[in-house]
Amino acid sequence: MAGLCSVASSHAPAFVRLAVAGRLRAVWIAEDVRARVRSRAEADPEFREHGARRHRWRLAPPVSEAAVAGLERKHRCELPLSYRTFLTTVSGGGAGPAYGLYEFGSVRWLDWQEDLDLLSVPFPHTEPFLPSPEHPVCTEHAPGEEDFSPCWFTGSLVLAEIGCGSFYRLVVTGSARGQVWTDDLGCGHTLSPGPDFRDWYTQWLNRSF
Repeated sequence: MAGLCSVASSHAPAFVRLAVAGRLRAVWIAEDVRARVRSRAEADPEFREHGARRHRWRLAPPVSEAAVAGLERKHRCELPLSYRTFLTTVSGGGAGPAYGLYEFGSVRWLDWQEDLDLLSVPFPHTEPFLPSPEHPVCTEHAPGEEDFSPCWFTGSLVLAEIGCGSFYRLVVTGSARGQVWTDDLGCGHTLSPGPDFRDWYTQWLNRSF
């Protein structure tokens, strides 16, 4: 690792940027993240913020490197660095946007994934997507036969539930890799692109009531 490039402050994301092999990499400052979650919990003792009654401002313990590497090896993928380092240094899930992050590897987390073997298949979208027979995603389906097909979501993981059939998805494989997309297809709306996981989580972390 080369030198430190920037350090999180009370007004910046809870991570540092390190130059690794000539490239900038984001590394979370775990205690800073936990301290900010504690501060938000103290400001919301009655769990009035959306989703707080479910995640209750709790962060699960970090996930072992072996567990993350095992999933990557088994399903032939590599998790985006900002999510991967969050899992292994900060938390496996819990307090976060909407109803909170599903805990990595838990039964609930597994239940919401379409097919983990599809993580190695590139995510097919770069722009907002709304199902239409005129714009099929998968060549293996005839027009009108793609109704909530896993081919819409290849290369992505469900991170969190927003509510009313909507979710946040992390793109693992493809040109949109690392982005968190809002999946409103269950409500008849679009699947829409969003920021990198690091920015998505820290925007929530720094948000005022």
